[in-house]
Amino acid sequence: MRKITVLLISISMLLVSGCWDMREINELGLVMAVAVDKSTNYPNNYLVTVQLANPKGGGATGQQSSAPTGLWIAEAEGKTIFEAIRKIAQSSSHRIMWAHNNIIIIGESLAQDDITPVVNFFTHNYELRMKTLVAVGKGKAGDFLTATVGMGDVPGLSLSDLFRNQQFTGQGLTSTMLRIFEKFTSETTNPIMTALSFSKVITQPGVLDKAENTQKQIRVEGAAVFDETKLLGYLTPEETTGLSWILGDNPNTVISVVDPEIPVRATAIEVSNVKHDITSQFNEGTLIPKINIRITGVGKLSEDHFSNMSITAYKTRWEALLNEQIARQVEQAIAKVQKEYQSDVLGFGDIVHGQHKTEWHESIKNNWHNVFTEAEVNVEAYIDIQSSALYQLPFYNYKARGSAYDHD
Repeated sequence: MRKITVLLISISMLLVSGCWDMREINELGLVMAVAVDKSTNYPNNYLVTVQLANPKGGGATGQQSSAPTGLWIAEAEGKTIFEAIRKIAQSSSHRIMWAHNNIIIIGESLAQDDITPVVNFFTHNYELRMKTLVAVGKGKAGDFLTATVGMGDVPGLSLSDLFRNQQFTGQGLTSTMLRIFEKFTSETTNPIMTALSFSKVITQPGVLDKAENTQKQIRVEGAAVFDETKLLGYLTPEETTGLSWILGDNPNTVISVVDPEIPVRATAIEVSNVKHDITSQFNEGTLIPKINIRITGVGKLSEDHFSNMSITAYKTRWEALLNEQIARQVEQAIAKVQKEYQSDVLGFGDIVHGQHKTEWHESIKNNWHNVFTEAEVNVEAYIDIQSSALYQLPFYNYKARGSAYDHD
């Protein structure tokens, strides 16, 4: 009987206790985006800018920034990132909550100096998701929190959508805090992040380019290459596309392929189901590795080219041109990071380590930086065009051969 009584009391306490630390949504300031810069006033300080959703929609602003309606933007300086965030919290009437943060933008000057404090703070923040996007902003990172992103009203949310949409162009990388942390702690692989910049967009096509007819928009501008914790430089969007074939960020993209024999028109081929396989080997008598990269996928004709070839010849021709173009694009991008930046952002060191442990520990590990720059890279692409358009008469042929289809 005593046990039953204790059980009933315990159940009653659970039913009436409720959530002691529950907060209503209008009591929270939900972080949408955060930017971290070096202070211009004190070189060793940090300038942190946060963009928060304002539940009351009053459009209030922080210390010095203007914000779209429904957002609150504030910035503060501190000797540490945490101190700056605490100062922002002191001027906020809502408890700042980080769980909904979409993106962390690192200012260019801070990235050139050292990103360690940023990685350190945000990987220790228990509210932050490790899949939060991370990017380097060309210029001041805080400026990106007040700029326009496409048709979106909330830059933080729109930036995350912009990242996802870049997968279809192949000109951006999905850099998350988890990926950055993995490369940050790797013995051989260096971080690579998406780079952001500004561009002018004409809001009224056909109208002369006047100040009132242009808008400053955020755009993905290739990738930022690091040597351990410091920014070395940038890759162009085209070079970033070359790396994305082997970094797993090219699930579906469209490539314009030109036939050198008829350069006036291009054929658009949509490539999907992209996979890559990377192996390494040593030529006899040397410990300089040869990296072999094999890229596979499926191609679909989106815009076809004028041709009188048979189906088999047409497929063979365009597969060869497509595969040659992809391989060349990958090789050029690899040459940029290997020869100019001399930074292994591709994970080649991890591959050689995993496939040749004895040679790695005996001769390569402590000299990987120099070995990487000398490694031979061979790239082969095998995209199989399976489009049903192969069995249709190319559009440009209809006009030339239209009389053949006239039946009076």
